[in-house]
Amino acid sequence: MQDSSYKTSRVVIALGGNALGDTPEEQIKRVREAAPTILRVIEQGNEIIITHGNGPQVGMIQKAFALAHDEDASIPQIDLPECGAMSQGYIGYHLQQAIGASMH
Repeated sequence: MQDSSYKTSRVVIALGGNALGDTPEEQIKRVREAAPTILRVIEQGNEIIITHGNGPQVGMIQKAFALAHDEDASIPQIDLPECGAMSQGYIGYHLQQAIGASMH
């Protein structure tokens, strides 16, 4: 049973898609800049929920597949929901890596 004198706060951290930049390199740089602050919130004993946008990232993925398909018809065009899933995966991965690196 948890000690009732210890209360954890739940903190929602929202990172807009535009805040993450327009290129993968910018995104990595910006999540690395945000990671120490996120880690401090965690170290204060808070439970965190990170949300993030992905508009620019989805657009880049969809455009890349469309251009690739124009060059080689065997490369499929990817629908928006799949592009969204791809962007969520790599944004989450970049966040995880940056927060982990801040711990060391």
